[in-house]
Amino acid sequence: MSSLYVHIPFCKSRCPYCDFAFDVGKTHLADRYTAAVISEFRTRLPQIGAGAVFDTVYFGGGTPSEIPPDSLNRILDTARTLSTFAQDAEISAEANPEDRSRFAEMAAMGINRLSLGVQALDSSTLRALGRRHSPAEAEAAVGAARRAGFSNLNIDLMFSAPRQTVSVWRETLDRAIDLSPEHVSVYGLTIEPVTAFGRRMKNGRLPLPPEEAQAEMYENAQEKLSEAGYVQYEVSNFAQPGFACRHNIACWERRAYLGIGLSAHSFVNDRRTWNIRPLMAYIRSVESSGTAVEEEEAISSRERRMEQVMLGLRRTSGIPERLLGPGGGRNTFIPDHLLERGDGRVRLTRRGLLLADLVCAELLREMEWKSA
Repeated sequence: MSSLYVHIPFCKSRCPYCDFAFDVGKTHLADRYTAAVISEFRTRLPQIGAGAVFDTVYFGGGTPSEIPPDSLNRILDTARTLSTFAQDAEISAEANPEDRSRFAEMAAMGINRLSLGVQALDSSTLRALGRRHSPAEAEAAVGAARRAGFSNLNIDLMFSAPRQTVSVWRETLDRAIDLSPEHVSVYGLTIEPVTAFGRRMKNGRLPLPPEEAQAEMYENAQEKLSEAGYVQYEVSNFAQPGFACRHNIACWERRAYLGIGLSAHSFVNDRRTWNIRPLMAYIRSVESSGTAVEEEEAISSRERRMEQVMLGLRRTSGIPERLLGPGGGRNTFIPDHLLERGDGRVRLTRRGLLLADLVCAELLREMEWKSA
């Protein structure tokens, strides 16, 4: 089984925290971009291998719901015509709450999993994050998704926003749980240097919650979502039983995936490729040659093992202890309460998940030292 990722870069506005590949005010290029995506798919499909079956499809961005649903449908129809989809393929699309009038058309074309960029359910945090919708519009979007027929719904939430308090975050969690989505993704705000938030932080003008409050917010999410019946299966992802995101799991397990669109990455046969970023450069490259690959790299056996550790430890199921080599990660500075072992596997504890990046980095440093 393989996966397909399609990048749709168009957005209405520039969120101050976002460093993804996106373009504002360029939707007049949507038809031309759609044609380029379809052309690239035709050219690159053979790379995934003869007889490949797509088990998951993911429209990410940017904002896929920003362009006319017919554009998404043309891409999906082409993929269905030229390749094979699993009978129960998971077909996901990201969407903003303010695009809820398009949800019915998106469901009608066969998209069966919707991921809503809610981020917050209080007005002050939404304003701080530069979001265009209100809490009421976010809740209305969930209702619109249900009326459209979506029975697999994710909502994204973000904590550690400027001036966000623990009590406000807890209220957002309660309101989100009341909406009964099948899946909740919880992300701590990450400050990237090239963003507006990055510039404000550099100038000392970004009032973020203290680290202790940020840690408490994450633990609040773990507690409240667990009590509501959600299973944490990855650092940032919680799902009702049977609703874990299959596309994400395929990527974390390093299964083959084909990425189409500007900046999209692909991973096939231990080779990773990525496309060029600028919108017009991508379109012109595909129009002239059928592809827009900027660079590629072969993954060595050592790098493969490192990736398996890094990606695997982010999941609550953990990794086989043998991947860590002699000692199994026992000789690091990492306190015992951050890692647990059993049945030949190593996992991050609930507390360890809060520090996943630091723990993984230390384990990778130890593996590098041992292999040197």
